[in-house]
Amino acid sequence: MDALSDILKTIRLHTSTYFCSHFNTHWGMDIDKRESGLFHVLMEGSCWLKAVNHKEPVRINEGDIVAFPTGGAHWIGDNLESERLPGNEAVNRIVSGDNPFYKVSDHPQSSVQNTLMCGAFEYDSSIRHPLIKSLPCFIHIKADANIDIGWLKTLVQVLSSETRQPSPGSTIVSDRLTEILFIQLLRLYMMNVNHEQGYLQALADTRIGKVLNLIHNEQESLWTVNTLADQAALSRSAFTERFTKMVGESPKSYLMNWRMQKARHLLSESTLSMQAIAEKTGYASEAAFSKAFKQNFGISPGAYRRS
Repeated sequence: MDALSDILKTIRLHTSTYFCSHFNTHWGMDIDKRESGLFHVLMEGSCWLKAVNHKEPVRINEGDIVAFPTGGAHWIGDNLESERLPGNEAVNRIVSGDNPFYKVSDHPQSSVQNTLMCGAFEYDSSIRHPLIKSLPCFIHIKADANIDIGWLKTLVQVLSSETRQPSPGSTIVSDRLTEILFIQLLRLYMMNVNHEQGYLQALADTRIGKVLNLIHNEQESLWTVNTLADQAALSRSAFTERFTKMVGESPKSYLMNWRMQKARHLLSESTLSMQAIAEKTGYASEAAFSKAFKQNFGISPGAYRRS
């Protein structure tokens, strides 16, 4: 398993699309800060969006995708002066069939002005991992950007269709498509943002990315800093310096922390014995494993499993 797949599995990534709806009135939503991520896709028309930590609002055009992977507070609306509803209230009303931004009328001005698709990326933000720390606050994929996003546009169209015209199995299909959307947004960010450090850039690095994949494909605790340095074709000191700069922690610390996260996952998702889990995470005895686990999470492995 590659590193990104393994991490997304462990942080229990769950995604969903709330709605894809037409708006034909002035509209706006205030979205509060939240622990996990949100996204909007403007299927039709244009609108404005402003993140709380940005000075100026951003124009969102038809086909644009915007995402807040870390759940940043923001507002979105058809213009800068429109009154805005609290985001939770607006979403609940739209999902229940009481769209506050659509008025049924025979008048020509009632035609659709915007079609907006919104959803969420949920994950266990309590897990201490460099990926979560490295997630960007804001991603804006422009429909007219000079990058190949044809496949992404097709994905969005299929997701929109599943959301607006549900059929048997649509909930699962839309959830899986939204998960693919999240991963694809991360891929585009990795490929098109020129940062020298950060976990997403480490995944894309030819040497450190290879090592991360090896760590996350580990079935038994076999890797050491020396053997990983050999795989990266670097000296131990050069490898440690490069890894630490990009990932934000040393190879030894990353190995230990990831094995602890794997242990936590095995305790909750498997029936393996404590001794078996201890061995899989590099500890010769159950007692040594228990001590390390409690130091890391503040709770014994047995108590964690029972909880």
